[in-house]
Amino acid sequence: MDYNKLIIVGNLIRDAEIKQAREGESRYGDFTVAVSRNGDEKTFYPVRAFGKLGESCEMLTKGDRVLVEGELEVSAYADENGDRRLSFRVVADTYRKL
Repeated sequence: MDYNKLIIVGNLIRDAEIKQAREGESRYGDFTVAVSRNGDEKTFYPVRAFGKLGESCEMLTKGDRVLVEGELEVSAYADENGDRRLSFRVVADTYRKL
């Protein structure tokens, strides 16, 4: 059995954005969470939430402390030089303001 679960606690670096991919499709929310590690070092996690959870993201603003639970999504792509790159984001199952 495979398992992909990530839990992060940190602060939003900017207000959440609500987006819609195409006309007629449900909206989703994007935001980035900064998580401190080793004092001043930070890791930045892009987060995407779909459906009603995504639409509720409009209440999240810069500096809010949140707990996010979800799974890590990794995508491969070729950059402008044809080099293979990886990107990641957290696809949220749930979040809550702390």
